[in-house]
Amino acid sequence: MVDHRDPVVTDIVTAITTVGSTGGVALATIAVAVWFVTRGARPHALALVVTMLLGWGLMNALKYTFRRDRPPLPERLVDISTFSFPSGHAMMSAMFAAAVVCALARMDLPRKRTRAAAAVVTAASLLIGFSRVYLGAHWLTDVVAGWALGAAFGAAGIVLVLRLISARAGR
Repeated sequence: MVDHRDPVVTDIVTAITTVGSTGGVALATIAVAVWFVTRGARPHALALVVTMLLGWGLMNALKYTFRRDRPPLPERLVDISTFSFPSGHAMMSAMFAAAVVCALARMDLPRKRTRAAAAVVTAASLLIGFSRVYLGAHWLTDVVAGWALGAAFGAAGIVLVLRLISARAGR
């Protein structure tokens, strides 16, 4: 299968997967958190950062719990030695997408902008996940589980952290 992959497509997919790396998602998280702060939504910024940090810990705990091997080396176009399940790229990008969408939905923004942002972050997460399968870094089930776990944790995390912040502020 590796022999049938187009070099130009592989270069594009490699760039996409880089966006979904720990560094890429961390930079996106910081950028959106700063944007929230500049819009007077500090609780949303804090909720996003806390959700992403806790989610990163959960993702690593799951990898070490399941200890699933990655696809065989001949299929891989990337050199990686960590466990495969769940896909960290898929999980963290879906977590970021869900957290951002849920946070934006709780702000007083035009619906059109929120929908546009939702489309962009969702499309990015889907592309990032598919890039992991294309590059042979993950089994499809790793990616699908990563998306599901990430989206659920991202949405729940934002809601819970915002409620905790609101409850503490109400004391």
